[in-house]
Amino acid sequence: MSRPQKRSSNPRQRQTGQRRTVKKKLAPTKTAQGISAFQDAQGKVAVWPSDRRLEAQTAVLEHLAAFFEGGRLYPEHEVRALLHHRSTLDDHEALLSELVDREYLHHDAAARTYWRATGRPTSLPPESGEDGRTDG
Repeated sequence: MSRPQKRSSNPRQRQTGQRRTVKKKLAPTKTAQGISAFQDAQGKVAVWPSDRRLEAQTAVLEHLAAFFEGGRLYPEHEVRALLHHRSTLDDHEALLSELVDREYLHHDAAARTYWRATGRPTSLPPESGEDGRTDG
């Protein structure tokens, strides 16, 4: 048994016999704007994508990681300031954890420094003592 053919409401389609194709709306990570659905009017990350949207989370992390220069060490306070400047989210600690856990940034806990994973610094900081002064 054949299926009944639907009549198109578009007269041009009826005349040519063409089927109407519906364009699927792409997810924010696939659009030219990338993460625009997760940013406010100033371009700051304002919404963290849900756990079901891993591609969107990755896009947000890649966006934030792009603000870190490869080959440069960042003291912890600069990393926190950059995240604060680029995001209006309340939990910057979670963002920093995600950047490190997903290996966009590497972290030296003893020296309290970070660097972009794709651009390891050519020289690491000198070893520091408990009081923050360099040994020497």
